Amino acid sequence: MPRMTLFKKILAITLFLTLMPLLATSLILFSNLEKINSRLTTEIAADADTQASELLQMRAQQVADSVSDFLHQCESDLQFLARSNLDRRTLLNFYANRRGEVWERRGTAKAPRETRELIPLYRSIAIIDRYGHERTVIRDGGFLPASGLMDVSRPAHTEFKGEDYFQRIKVLKRGDVYVSHLTGFHVSRQEQLVGADEPETAYGGATYQGVIRFGSPLFNRAGRFDGMVVISLDHRHLMEFTQHIDPGRNFSTIFPSYKSGNYAFLFDDEGWIITHPKYWDIRGLDRRGRLLPAYSEQSAPGDVQNGRIPFNLDRAGFVHPNYPRVAEEVRRQKAGSVDITNVGGSKKIMAFAPIRYDTSDYRRYGIFGGVTIGFQVDQFHDLARKGSRMIDRQLGQHRTLSAIILMIAALLAGLAAWGLARGITQPLRQLNEGARKLAEGDTRNRVNVTSGDEIGELAGAFNFMADELELRKISLHSTLDELRRSRLEILDERNFKENILESISSAILTFSPQGLLTSINGTGHHFLGDDIAVNTHFNEVFRGWSDMPQRIAHALTTRSGYGREPLTIGQGADTTYFEVGFFPIGNDTEQGLTVTMRNETEREKLRDEMMRLDRLASLGKLAAGIAHEVRNPLTGISLLLDDLHDRATSVSGDQAMIKKAVAEIERVERLITALLNYSSPVRAEFREGDLNAVVHDSLLLIRRQCERRKVAIELKIQAVPVFRFDPEKIKQALLNVVKNALEAMPDGGRIVISTASDDKNALVTISDNGPGIASDDLPLIFEPFFTRKGAGTGLGLSITHRIIVEEHHGRISVESDGDTGTRFILELPRNKDSVEA
Repeated sequence: MPRMTLFKKILAITLFLTLMPLLATSLILFSNLEKINSRLTTEIAADADTQASELLQMRAQQVADSVSDFLHQCESDLQFLARSNLDRRTLLNFYANRRGEVWERRGTAKAPRETRELIPLYRSIAIIDRYGHERTVIRDGGFLPASGLMDVSRPAHTEFKGEDYFQRIKVLKRGDVYVSHLTGFHVSRQEQLVGADEPETAYGGATYQGVIRFGSPLFNRAGRFDGMVVISLDHRHLMEFTQHIDPGRNFSTIFPSYKSGNYAFLFDDEGWIITHPKYWDIRGLDRRGRLLPAYSEQSAPGDVQNGRIPFNLDRAGFVHPNYPRVAEEVRRQKAGSVDITNVGGSKKIMAFAPIRYDTSDYRRYGIFGGVTIGFQVDQFHDLARKGSRMIDRQLGQHRTLSAIILMIAALLAGLAAWGLARGITQPLRQLNEGARKLAEGDTRNRVNVTSGDEIGELAGAFNFMADELELRKISLHSTLDELRRSRLEILDERNFKENILESISSAILTFSPQGLLTSINGTGHHFLGDDIAVNTHFNEVFRGWSDMPQRIAHALTTRSGYGREPLTIGQGADTTYFEVGFFPIGNDTEQGLTVTMRNETEREKLRDEMMRLDRLASLGKLAAGIAHEVRNPLTGISLLLDDLHDRATSVSGDQAMIKKAVAEIERVERLITALLNYSSPVRAEFREGDLNAVVHDSLLLIRRQCERRKVAIELKIQAVPVFRFDPEKIKQALLNVVKNALEAMPDGGRIVISTASDDKNALVTISDNGPGIASDDLPLIFEPFFTRKGAGTGLGLSITHRIIVEEHHGRISVESDGDTGTRFILELPRNKDSVEA
């Protein structure tokens, strides 16, 4: 063994005393860095989980609030419709104007395509009478024929074979609203996938066709139940709230990935799923109207394999115990998040929020149900793994550098140990403090390390991670604010356009420079039909509308002919008058053409009526003047002929001629009397009377003439309430019409007189089976002096028209056919104010 010299001992002791502390310090430093690395990774992952969970909860609450607002809007639509006049036009306008956008994928897996389409909010609108019979139903854009109407008082006859909404609504009070749970036939796994492996790769399969029914009772004027109105919300609009949510970086998607776990769904207050990428998870009925049982541990293997297993969170504890917990928390109207594993095995964070709604059956918990949004856990930890890899890389570089320093600085290790230890431990303390504050949620805290060594780089990496977290947090909040503002702006713009365009009575259509329809308002659909669609050429839009296509073509090609001009459609009584306008969009139709249409038929009819009244007034004045001038000399001639007749007793031939002359003069006298009565009619005296009694009295006066002409009279009387009218005038009008019918049937026939009433008018109908009135004569029969009889005055129907229309403010209409005869319909208003106006 070699002898140990003092130099070696000192060298050994010096090396030992200098290298051992340095080695120990390095080992402790590396150990601490490993611990900090592990702690930073854990704390960053936990902080990312917390922030992501909070953002998912915020988004879930936004969706829940939107669904709640949507349900209240449907409820408001129902109440508006229940207060409206439930005629076909009102129902069709309501159905057409309530629409929402549906974003769907179509095509095939090899050639997929996306569509965005505005479809009606309501699958159907039904008016049901007090016995449960559907009176009017709109479905698939049109009214169902009478053969398609059902008796919904029997659940088996309802659309989904087991609905009891008629019994539920029937017992409600005025103003109450019934809201059903989701109802629809269940879609199995095979029906949706049609051979595909996953829902996101399935094209052309079945879709869930369901409804949520909103109903309200109707009452008559006596306050008694008189039926109900039911609107059925299309389930596709509920799907729109969750179907396109992507909790990841894309924010939205046309169809979510179920396998990844990044999707959202809705469930109702009973725990049933009502929107989901897997349609077989949605609550549904079998074809006999029975609710399919929920997926459970006892579900048959065949049902599981075929996907006949709708999902209920309350029964899904065997999949993950947090599913029932989420349903219970939502019923307590609480929001939050849980860790969960779905049926597909994806581990994720699931945020949930209650949809607050307390109408009808949902009053039990005060909720419609809940919204859940899930996001895969591993994707939250990407940032933490990135930081961990960066720290590992820095630690490896630090180890290499430390070994070099140990070899070079062996003699200076003792002196440099203190400075090195302090220079290392101080930044580590700052990193530790920064990591703790970051874990507490303070993303604004930064580590202030000015050194340029590896510790400084480590601190810089830490600060970079904190900056990234802060920027992402700010970006998410900014995105949410921007989405909220965009939603409000879109709603305001949509409401403004709808209110402006739908409130005017003129049709407004716009065409592209190529002549394709780009927009049309509700009045345009009313004029042209509901089947007119955007991108239709103007030749198809105005097919059958006279020369409208030529006018539009002239305006588009010549860039002239702008302004308003008249348009007449049809002939005779079916003539319709329009005022159409052509206005360029941009410079000389560079961007298209605007076409406006306004119905001027009523104005034209009013103008014709005023001209007719002026003509009749002039004719009356002329007739009165002629009658007064002729009556005086005619009276003298009549007296002289009477005197001559009394003297001419010897020659019988002279007496016959004088008698015939006197008869003719008496006929002229009657004509003059009729002229005077027409030109100066007696003022009508209105008093309450029984219309049926007046009809009976009129028949007594004419019955003998009918018997002589072998004309049978049949009377069909219905109860008519007492109202104010002039009995003598009405009797005169009835006799004029019946006498005309008698004179039209010289060889006998049949006359039917019937009475009836509705809410506003009393009706008298006089029908005969005579030869009818020629179609060319129908517009002239109420004109004075118009007659096809040789001995008539032509004033009878003119006087009848004045009594009914001008004096009683009623209506008189005529229907005539050579095969069935003629029918006069007299309508008398029963309202006092309208009669005596």
